[in-house]
Amino acid sequence: MACGGSPPGTGPGIIVITIQPGSANLFLGQTQQFRAIVIGTSNTSVNWSVNGVAGGNATVGSISIGGLYTAPSILPASGTVSVRAVSAADNQTSASVSVTLKDDVVVNVSPASANVPAAGAQVFMATVTATGSPSTAVTWSVNGIAGGNATVGTIIASGSSGATYTAPTVPPSPATVTVTATSVADTTKTGSASVTITCTTDSISPASANVSLGQTQNFAASLCATGGAAIFWDVNGIAGGNATVGTIAANPGAGGSTAVYTAPADLPSSTLVTIHATAGSVTASANVTVTSSVTVSISPPSATVSVTQRGTFAANVTNTPDAAVTWSVNGILNGSPSVGEICVAASNPCVSPNGPASGAVDYVAPASVPPTNPVTLVATSKADPSRTGSAIVTIATQTGPVVVTVSPLYAFVAPSGGQSSTAQFFADVANTGNTNVMWSVQSAVAGEGCGGAACGSVDANGLYTAPATAPSPNAISVLATSAADPTKSASATVAITNGPTIEAVLPSSVMAGAVESFPFEVQGVNFVAGSGSAASAILLNGAARATTCGTATSCATVLNPADVESAATFSIQVQNPGSPGALSNPVPFVIVPFDVSVDTIGLTQAQPAAASEDIVVVDPTTAAASSPINVDFIGFLTSGNNCGVQGSPLTVTRPASGSAVVSLCVHGNGLDPTFTYAFTGPSGGDIGVVASGITGLFSNMIELDLTISSATLPGVRTLFITTLNNDHAVATGMLEVK
Repeated sequence: MACGGSPPGTGPGIIVITIQPGSANLFLGQTQQFRAIVIGTSNTSVNWSVNGVAGGNATVGSISIGGLYTAPSILPASGTVSVRAVSAADNQTSASVSVTLKDDVVVNVSPASANVPAAGAQVFMATVTATGSPSTAVTWSVNGIAGGNATVGTIIASGSSGATYTAPTVPPSPATVTVTATSVADTTKTGSASVTITCTTDSISPASANVSLGQTQNFAASLCATGGAAIFWDVNGIAGGNATVGTIAANPGAGGSTAVYTAPADLPSSTLVTIHATAGSVTASANVTVTSSVTVSISPPSATVSVTQRGTFAANVTNTPDAAVTWSVNGILNGSPSVGEICVAASNPCVSPNGPASGAVDYVAPASVPPTNPVTLVATSKADPSRTGSAIVTIATQTGPVVVTVSPLYAFVAPSGGQSSTAQFFADVANTGNTNVMWSVQSAVAGEGCGGAACGSVDANGLYTAPATAPSPNAISVLATSAADPTKSASATVAITNGPTIEAVLPSSVMAGAVESFPFEVQGVNFVAGSGSAASAILLNGAARATTCGTATSCATVLNPADVESAATFSIQVQNPGSPGALSNPVPFVIVPFDVSVDTIGLTQAQPAAASEDIVVVDPTTAAASSPINVDFIGFLTSGNNCGVQGSPLTVTRPASGSAVVSLCVHGNGLDPTFTYAFTGPSGGDIGVVASGITGLFSNMIELDLTISSATLPGVRTLFITTLNNDHAVATGMLEVK
């Protein structure tokens, strides 16, 4: 080890470092050459540092590899630093000296005083003098506030020594402030100037302005005699203004000297208003002209509406917060029955708007085409009655009543959970040019089921969103109501699949007059399997039937002839056990009138197509049976009850004269000799058929004895089978007559 000054005595192998000079006193930015004397080693090199920083830095000063120390330009927190030399031969050996840093900084601000009008400006210069090379930068403040503020004025530096002071818009109290420049080199050294803020006039800036409806304008008041008094603003003498002439509100944090005026949404009776700023007995004013750039347009700009039908029109009003308009038809306020009427949207019967209103309205065309056609709809702005928009409406004769259809008619929708479950519905509107509809949801069972949000929701595009839980009964109507004629609507039925849901019934329809009982099956989801009170039950018009549910997706009962003796439509539901038990969606079961007549549609080359032919097809009463009635094979029946099975058609030859009996054996599913069997042919039939049972052969096999005469027409014949319940089966190409 070693220290500055004369070296002590040394022994062999001991390194000693001495720094000369042993101390220093320097002004900021000055330099001092230090020399390190190293003995005890041939390597006399050293490494220099300042306050432990190799080579120093801008804060504590820097030192070169040759020992030239340069003091910093800014006085550090400690006015003393340590310069150290460390032996390159042994980094455990070093010596240090202290350097005392000082300054004689003087800051002068010019001009030393100034009078500045309110909101005026003054440039100040700061001069920093000192020994050495300290930083000449300064920071600026007003009344001790860095950069100043809106009350005492602000000051912004320009360059390293200049700054611009801007006086406040209202003289502070007291009206004299101090602008100070503080040395960056030594923050204890400052220079200052005195500024007196003067007021030459009482005024508001700007003195006049044009402001559009609903728009804003900033104002600043300069009042000489405020003495720190609060400033109050008014419009036309109304404190703060009002909705008619516009409002004005002081900005926070500016002593009330600035304010924002907001023009009214509607043009006032006088478009020239006066803004006042008052402090004590002092008042200044500014004029505001309220202007309008309102535009009005109607969408759609033209339309065709059939007599008595509706069209929806919307007024688009811009450049004002007030979008309200009044409507007229051919100059008549809200129209009249002869030219058509303006109605509150979706009101039925028509309700005329009660004064100006925003949004869409309905136009209801007159009952007959008016003498002046088309008619003109005009929307007049409430904000500026001089601004209007118009639409042309052509009244057309109606081709027929409005008809609304919705598709799909039925939907099975999962419940909504963490993610919405939806179904898209579509509406078609015929016989009107206005194909818009209004969508809504409600329970499909009057007085029962869901209401409100429990039914789900549907948007304006027909997108239905399911509720989280199925209602009971599990049936929701999605309705589309014609915008042209609100008395016309159509609906679809939705079932939510976390409740009991019927998806199909077998049969779905039968003909009245069945003489035998038949199985009836309901297919769906979320039934309770089993039988009795612990299982689901099928309800026929609300009355429970003896039911067996083989699975959670299928339940069955038996319908008797008394159930279907006359035409009707029954409501089918499934009710799960419980108190009360959850009900499924109702599904219709149709019983059509008994009618076994046969209609013939005759087509010719001259008339190859037929129109307006209603074809009613009912399900067989065996629809829920495991296998329908059919024919598997046919053959000739010979003596001894021998059935010669052959491929169809079987060929029989008519006799040359008289008649002959041919016996056939017919096998199939569910065949019975009590059924009626007939072959196709001319009206009244030309082949007699007698059915009987066959013993000793296969079950479900019957005998058909055919009487064929010489008058029987040649050709391929189809076998028709009619059960006692008037169910029909057909076996094509069974017989050929030659």
